[in-house]
Amino acid sequence: MEDCVLSCTDVRKSFEQYAVPIQFLQDHVIRWKVHRKKWHHDALRGVSVSLKRGEWLGIMGHNGSGKTTLLRILAGLMSPDSGTVHRNGHMSCFFELGVGFHPERCAEENIHMHGVLQGLSNREIRDMMPAILEFADIDSHREVPIKCFSVGMRMRLGFAAAAFLESDIYLIDEVFAVGDASFQKKCIDRLNAMKSQGKSAILVGQFPEALSKMCDRLITLENGLITKEAVCPPRPQQLAVASV
Repeated sequence: MEDCVLSCTDVRKSFEQYAVPIQFLQDHVIRWKVHRKKWHHDALRGVSVSLKRGEWLGIMGHNGSGKTTLLRILAGLMSPDSGTVHRNGHMSCFFELGVGFHPERCAEENIHMHGVLQGLSNREIRDMMPAILEFADIDSHREVPIKCFSVGMRMRLGFAAAAFLESDIYLIDEVFAVGDASFQKKCIDRLNAMKSQGKSAILVGQFPEALSKMCDRLITLENGLITKEAVCPPRPQQLAVASV
């Protein structure tokens, strides 16, 4: 079945801000010439992407190519300047450093809030809590505010919270930057299990070799434009951790 579960058409997004931020009234008066100068960047310039049911799509490109901006627009976390987005299924998202987590709350509280925002009941959240904490390997810090977590611990928690949520579509940013090699192996095993269950996913990263082993199709973004699209070769049942 090849019906589309997620797509965008001719999506455009630009960012603009003053080259030198002005905070005080005297700066508006004294530095008015500098205040007029603005920085403009076209992050996406007419991008169209579609994801079929059960398909895994990889999006690659260098830093600043527009990968994360596109993923956030697809997730509904950011509005495009123009273009349309169509979603047909429940989504779970992982963005680097666990975007959306509250730094003053502990791991369990953040997992609970994450589940509530995804429409889960308290019982469903309690049922999945042990698996998330065990997978993220942060049981010793479960009562500590996540502002005290290391970068790696926050990323492990964010990935676990997204990957163990029952969804139709998974949007995952920079999964190969999560933790050390042993945890990357756990992530890949989890992704393999999700793939075998017929889930749909978009993986974003910078490493074509790793993405091509995980995905059915791979597109390349450069300066906000899709410059290349290729079908990936058949993948083995189980994957080894890619060298990145």
